[in-house]
Amino acid sequence: MNEEVAPKRLELLHELVPTASVIALLVNPTDPVLAEANTRNLQTAARAFGLQAHVLHASTERDFDAVFASLLQLRAGGLVIGPDSFLLGRSAQLAALTVRHAVPTVFEGREFVAAGGLASYGGNQTDSYRLAGVYAAS
Repeated sequence: MNEEVAPKRLELLHELVPTASVIALLVNPTDPVLAEANTRNLQTAARAFGLQAHVLHASTERDFDAVFASLLQLRAGGLVIGPDSFLLGRSAQLAALTVRHAVPTVFEGREFVAAGGLASYGGNQTDSYRLAGVYAAS
C-alpha cells in the first residue's frame, strides 16, 4: 500500500506548498526494494507536477544532519519522508528537525504530526496491527 500512497504524499505537499519547484524524498537505503519503489513512484509523480525531485538517504540518526544540510543546498521547498520502520521510529526527531529547519514535510504516520510535523498521509498503524491479529485469528 505504501507504494501506492507515496505519490499522494507528494500531491498533498504540492497542494500545501504550491510555489515549491524543488522537493526532496528521504528514504532508508538499507531497504532497497522499498526505497527504490518509493523513489520511482515519487519521481514519476514529481514529473507529472513539473517538480524537480532529489532523493536523500538516511539509515542512521547521524545521517540526519547531512540530509538537512542537503535540503538547504538544494533549496528544497518541501520534503516527503518515505515509509520505513527506521524513519517511522524517529517521527518525533524528524518532526523537530523539519520545524527547526522550516521545511514543509509530509510523512506517513500521525505520530509525526503529533510531534509538530506539518502533515501525514497514510494508514493507521494501530488499526493495521489490530486487523492483522483479526486475520491471524480467523
